[in-house]
Amino acid sequence: MIKLGSRSYLLFDGDCGVCASSAEFARRIDKGGRFEIIPYQTVPENELKRFGIDYVQCNRRIQAISPSGRVYSGAFALNNFLSKRFPWVLLVGLIYAIPVLLLFEIIIYALVAKHRHRISRWLGLKACLIRSASGDSS
Repeated sequence: MIKLGSRSYLLFDGDCGVCASSAEFARRIDKGGRFEIIPYQTVPENELKRFGIDYVQCNRRIQAISPSGRVYSGAFALNNFLSKRFPWVLLVGLIYAIPVLLLFEIIIYALVAKHRHRISRWLGLKACLIRSASGDSS
């Protein structure tokens, strides 16, 4: 259950090797434990609907939910997470200061998100673990 208050939530695709590896990296750099970093599949969809998101949206992009309940999606969720850490906050500041960098980040994020399962296989990362376990091949 998602509880609003002092912690933010970072919801990733637990069925994706790239996403799971990125989540592990995020856990390592989240020294203060400001984020609960969990696969979206572990949160009931009706719980996500409280925040105006669903499994389809979570499957397409990473989602960050702030302690106040504000939702950030995709590159903006990534930036929300990184903006709370030094030295990453400097990079995020630069990205927002130069709009073409933000546009570039959004495009790169979209490409990686769209092809993340293929990229996972290319990198030899374990992917499709949840889908394979449930028998769903979509």
